Amino acid sequence: MKNACQPTPNLNTRLPVCLLLALVLLAACSPAPAPSPTPQPAPGIEFAWEYKAGDYIRSIPLVHENVLYLGSDDNSLHALDPITGDLQWVYETGDNLTSTPAVLDDSLYFTSWDGNLYALDIKSGKTLRTFPTGGWISASPLVDGERVYIASHDGSIYALDLQTGELTWSFETAGRIESSPALLDGLLYTASADGNVYALDAETGDLVWSFPTSGPLLASPIAAEGLVYAPSTDRRLYALDGETGELLWSFQSGRLFEGTPALGGELIYIGGDDGSLYALDRLAGGLLWEAPLEGMVRSTPLVYAGLVFVGDDGGTLSALDPGTGQVVWSYRTGGAITAGPVVYGDMLYVGSLDRRLHAFRITQPGPLPVEGEPQDEG
Repeated sequence: MKNACQPTPNLNTRLPVCLLLALVLLAACSPAPAPSPTPQPAPGIEFAWEYKAGDYIRSIPLVHENVLYLGSDDNSLHALDPITGDLQWVYETGDNLTSTPAVLDDSLYFTSWDGNLYALDIKSGKTLRTFPTGGWISASPLVDGERVYIASHDGSIYALDLQTGELTWSFETAGRIESSPALLDGLLYTASADGNVYALDAETGDLVWSFPTSGPLLASPIAAEGLVYAPSTDRRLYALDGETGELLWSFQSGRLFEGTPALGGELIYIGGDDGSLYALDRLAGGLLWEAPLEGMVRSTPLVYAGLVFVGDDGGTLSALDPGTGQVVWSYRTGGAITAGPVVYGDMLYVGSLDRRLHAFRITQPGPLPVEGEPQDEG
């Protein structure tokens, strides 16, 4: 009997039969290759229109009752039709407008680098009152049921009575305040270029606690579910207990943080001057992913319809998968994007240093916000 491993007499056979049999058996026993992950479909987003202002757009627009309000470095507040982009009216101040307006009842509040808070009648556009500070105001006003809060480059934060416009209290820090405050459970949180986060009693302005960092704070803190998140130019994002100021965790990046973070579910998203968007566990601070983009990321991310939208200094607006950080859609403008995007109805808006507001129509279905109120900008 021949050995099964002996070559057959067929001269065209180059492998022994036993080896061929072994290869067949090996292939049959090998696991099937894992299927390639199904790529996420790009969201249905179509360019709709653009509006050209007289100078840079470094503010997040506000849409309220079918009017879009937009600040520009041309010193003016522009009121547009949010569907067509047609201009309705312009209100001129003495300097740049980089803040986002706020609305309560029939009053529209916004600030200018000329150092003033403006209150307008939202129906007529007439000036109701102004309030002067001792420095530029780049921060957006914050309105609650009783007061409007404004922060100034003069180093102070002011609380004004909504009915009269009179000063209720003020609190002075040792550095300029470039960003908007945050309000949670009766405490007002503000970040100063003196390197400190301050928690104040919102009613009285009394100091409750302060937390020192190792660099100026230029971006707005955000507060939710008992926690305060504060980005610093010392390259760290700090998570603090809202009541005590106790440090819960910090995350360090390669370069400084100038942009305001955004919360989405159990994650917090923040862009850095190293050109990356980071997704962190909001309770523990662990890094889920880091997504490199086209330039420094100073704009506030927007979490919407299962995506994270963010602009960068390369001029690109990107939509990322929140679970992986993969870019699934992008659009390049003609200048840096330093303020975050906002959604109203089925429209998405973002301003750019190309002096234009870019508007897109979202065709992908999803939950829609009622007013398109933006998150605080940095």
